[in-house]
Amino acid sequence: MFPLIRLAMQVFLKPYSLGDKASCKKFLENLIALVKPLVAQTKTVLDDRILQHLEYILKTDALFDWFYKLIADQFSTSEIVFEDVNDAELIAIVEQSSPEPMPEMISPVLIVSLVMQIISLINAIKKAKLE
Repeated sequence: MFPLIRLAMQVFLKPYSLGDKASCKKFLENLIALVKPLVAQTKTVLDDRILQHLEYILKTDALFDWFYKLIADQFSTSEIVFEDVNDAELIAIVEQSSPEPMPEMISPVLIVSLVMQIISLINAIKKAKLE
């Protein structure tokens, strides 16, 4: 099963260069466009909220720049990095660079949580490769 998933991911990622910020942003925008109809079909609120936060990150240039740098830093080393996200820095970025008034449903705490989960996933991939 893993080789099939790996092959599918290679085909899906082929037009993108995740090392390039603009290409990575385009990949995420396309991924969200594919996932959005599936999320709309579910009756849970959690997936809708997570999708709203991801869309908000993509719409806010300064926030996406910060997010991309953090993720790129994780991929740039083979070490397992357990880096805390600076909550105060993130909240300041969200408040200062919002393209429009921040919707009530957008929570900097949830954005920090999403970023930490992505970092944990990256570290799990690194750990699997080291074993």
